[in-house]
Amino acid sequence: MSHTVLVEKKDGIATVTMNRPDKMNSLTSELLEALGGHLKELAYDSSVRVVVLTGAGERAFSAGADLAPSDGPSPADRNQRQTLEESFDGLKRVQEASWLLHTMPKPTLAAVNGAAAGASLSMALACDIRVASDSAIFATAFARIGFSGDFGGSYFLTKLVGSAKAREMYLLNERIDAAEALRIGLLYRVFPAASFRGEVDSLARRLGDGPPLSYRYMKRHLNLAEHGHLRDVLDLEAEAMMYTGRSEDFREGVAGFLQKRKGKFTGR
Repeated sequence: MSHTVLVEKKDGIATVTMNRPDKMNSLTSELLEALGGHLKELAYDSSVRVVVLTGAGERAFSAGADLAPSDGPSPADRNQRQTLEESFDGLKRVQEASWLLHTMPKPTLAAVNGAAAGASLSMALACDIRVASDSAIFATAFARIGFSGDFGGSYFLTKLVGSAKAREMYLLNERIDAAEALRIGLLYRVFPAASFRGEVDSLARRLGDGPPLSYRYMKRHLNLAEHGHLRDVLDLEAEAMMYTGRSEDFREGVAGFLQKRKGKFTGR
């Protein structure tokens, strides 16, 4: 696949890196197509327990859409050359990245190493957990260029920080730093830039050592809880408790608890 996205797998952790550091990892059609393809594969790769999404270099997670890409027409030019249907179908296809990050049956972690704007911010919001370098800056950025927003950002931001703050960030193009993002609940943790990669690795290993079966069903329940009825959530929780309660992981987890040691989960 494209060199604009790098994937490294190690000890059950897949690190997906948007790789255009000289362009602040800005998003081109090539990058987005490659990203979606990799995420689709990783979602059902049983050897992968956690997926980390990050950007290359130290300046940016991703600055959002590349408005003057070298690999093809700009978003504005492309929209003029394509039919409305072609543009719509193309955007729907690459937006699957947000869907996969949010729904794949394993934890996803956004490691925001610098600026995160536009669609890349939306993808970070789609992840289960977000951490950031203390140098990170967050902005929706769409209002500045006359776009309305995509990749589910309006949905995820509203869920995370509430309607009022989401509207401020969209309508006023509010930029916030890492400390403010932590305060309003957008982030789980902020780490010093100098130790950021090591902290991300430590957190990813913590998730990777967790129980894969439990994570699968936890994500199913949490996603349903965003829009579903309590009765449906209760029923699915009961079903999954019976299933996980008969797993090897559950027996190992109980044994580890009683023996005062860390459980070794296999996903069975």
